[in-house]
Amino acid sequence: MNVVAKTMLVALVGVAMLAGCTLTRGSHLVIGNTRPPINPADVRIYTELPANYQKIAMVSADARNDFASQQNLSDNAIERLKKEAAEVGANGILLNGFGNYVVGSSGVVNMLQTSPNTAFGVGAMNTRTGKEAQGLAIYVPQQ
Repeated sequence: MNVVAKTMLVALVGVAMLAGCTLTRGSHLVIGNTRPPINPADVRIYTELPANYQKIAMVSADARNDFASQQNLSDNAIERLKKEAAEVGANGILLNGFGNYVVGSSGVVNMLQTSPNTAFGVGAMNTRTGKEAQGLAIYVPQQ
């Protein structure tokens, strides 16, 4: 296997490894009384406030990956939002905002010199986007 083929193989393996890694970030700002942490799977998403609730924190999250589908990014952003709410003991989130954001652009160029005066190359560029979500972490008493 020549050097160019090895280089291309290493690049393709690197891209394949990165394709499976969705990066998420999250944060919360406590505005009420926290409770003991719960399982994020027990956090419910609300689009309208329930009749009885207590405010705990404002939460936000985002997810980004150059190769993931928009649905995958949405799912990861919501899961991170639930994790942030669960950390402060909230069992619900009033979803305040959800959408896309631009992370930036990236590109790659691969050049090969075939003679002292000749070279050829391949280039690619894409706009990197992600999903972000914000909400109010709440505690809803069980009824």
